[in-house]
Amino acid sequence: MRRYALAAIAALTIASIAAPSAAAQDALDVAAARRLVLGNSAALGKAALAVETAVLAERAQAYAGMPSVGASASGSLAYDYSGSGSDALGAAVKLSATQTVFDGGRQSATLKRASLASEEAREAMRAVRLDLIGQADSAFYAALKAALSVEAAADDLAAARLRLRIAKAKADSGALAKSDYLMTESETAGYETSLIKAERTLASARARLASITGVRVGAALEPIDFSAYDGLLLRLSALDDSGAEALSAGVAALAADGNPELAGYAIAARKADLSVRAAAAGYLPTVTAGLSQGVDWTDGDGLSLGDAGISVSVSLDLDLWTTRNSVRSASAAADSAALDVSDGSRNLLLDIDVAVNELLGAGRTIASSAKALEYAESNYDNALERFRLSSASASDLSGAEALVSVDRTALISARYDFLSCLSTLRGLAGLESEDAILALVP
Repeated sequence: MRRYALAAIAALTIASIAAPSAAAQDALDVAAARRLVLGNSAALGKAALAVETAVLAERAQAYAGMPSVGASASGSLAYDYSGSGSDALGAAVKLSATQTVFDGGRQSATLKRASLASEEAREAMRAVRLDLIGQADSAFYAALKAALSVEAAADDLAAARLRLRIAKAKADSGALAKSDYLMTESETAGYETSLIKAERTLASARARLASITGVRVGAALEPIDFSAYDGLLLRLSALDDSGAEALSAGVAALAADGNPELAGYAIAARKADLSVRAAAAGYLPTVTAGLSQGVDWTDGDGLSLGDAGISVSVSLDLDLWTTRNSVRSASAAADSAALDVSDGSRNLLLDIDVAVNELLGAGRTIASSAKALEYAESNYDNALERFRLSSASASDLSGAEALVSVDRTALISARYDFLSCLSTLRGLAGLESEDAILALVP
């Protein structure tokens, strides 16, 4: 228990030191969030250890193909019971080395498999990095979206309270029916509830972001400057079907070189082919050569060379049915790995097409949502003025408020859906930055 208590105290001490540092830093942006998530991830650390383990296994396999060297030593004492003084000491050392000269390519295939395993571990670590960057994007965008949703809910509530104040004044003067006032009061309470829910969503989003980045929950977040995407959105909106297909093809070309999952399928297929080669080597003999040299020493004669020997051994497994079964099993695994490559490539192309279409849809929705919000706000201003002048009903103003709320929410969603689609495409292409994808848009 004491050990756990000390660990807890140490953790609290580290947290107290880290908190002022986090508070002193500038507002967190998406790039910093990515770096912090990568730096705080235990999964990435484990993936790095897996790479190190695979490299060590590859090195061990390389050592297995080197000559096997051994040494043995012995000593002797000849004791003369007759007392004539002819006792003698002796010692012998024997050095030996053996080397497999031919094994049908089994060692070579096994060593190549070990090398591919190292490469596979590196691709797996890269996949973890990309997944963590995606998590950072998702958490960061979710927190910003939730913050904007709180602002939107607060604006909705402010508009509802303004309508309630005007409605109360009209109801007190007899210019508004009691039922209309009660409806306004009920809708205002509904907007209050919506604000509370939005604040809870924001708290959850900030807690998740803090958890994966290590920053404090209340850390300032750098807002996204969506005006920087205006040019990109115009270019995307101008793309026709052929342009969308060209964009998908460009991302697919990037993914062919960079997607770690696709690379993993290809590596698995190559490993499976090498397993077939290793299994087929069972049909061939194994030839091993050996060399040994002895050195003797006695107290009378001193050092002298002992026996030397050269040996060659040939072995062949005659259980051919077992070898045949192993080859067939390895071949089936190789066929399955080849199917995984084909299926993985097809699914990746489909995912890219879907992501590109969603990106284009979100980009076009931004423009339409912005126009709809502009109209809704103008309509609301007009309805509010007419309500003040009693030329519009409370339900007319309520409808205008609701339209503004819906269109504002739609614009927020469209903007962050666009960023999420861009992040998804980046991940599918196997990139840690969106720059190469943005360069594909004509």
